[in-house]
Amino acid sequence: MDAAKLARDVRLLKFYAVAATVALAVVALTGAKSPDGKVVTAERIDIVDPSGVARLVIANTERMPLPRLDGKEYPRAVSPAGIIFYDQEGNEVGGLAITDVDAGKVSALAFDYPNYDALGLVTRVSPDGDALAALQINSRPPAELDVIAASKVVQRRIAIQNHNEDAEILLADPQGRDRIRLRVDQAGEARIEVLDASGKVTWSTP
Repeated sequence: MDAAKLARDVRLLKFYAVAATVALAVVALTGAKSPDGKVVTAERIDIVDPSGVARLVIANTERMPLPRLDGKEYPRAVSPAGIIFYDQEGNEVGGLAITDVDAGKVSALAFDYPNYDALGLVTRVSPDGDALAALQINSRPPAELDVIAASKVVQRRIAIQNHNEDAEILLADPQGRDRIRLRVDQAGEARIEVLDASGKVTWSTP
């Protein structure tokens, strides 16, 4: 074999090695596509704006990013699969979370204040059969608080829920204590109650 042919073969082998490496990288980053080109399989997909800031992330539980606010990351209580929404500074502003843990199955769609959850749609089914489907609206924490401090002062102010077939609307005071309760229970009995700060019913009908 002459030197020129050997050199040409070496160049071809290098080209094939580089091409194979690039192909493997593409598969690793974007997932495997179905033969018809209509399905992409991946562990995580980041949608970014022109400046490279992530605006939406779709991920499994292992690839789900931590909450990020003002450049700082915070731990999650659980690791869900789902979709996270971000503003133009890269702060988390809401998301869709799906969890399946020992405490039960929870699915939630949430939208945030700048430093904490504002409102959410949630379903929860525990192993003992306790079931909840609800819309919950929280108080707004002071803007200067970070997530940890905000979590200590935020209270649920409004809930519209079906809890074990009791349909309820709950209105709470700034301390999170239910003060008005409208309910139609699973037996079909309707009731309106006004409660004091200690939870005692002060007026009801019928």
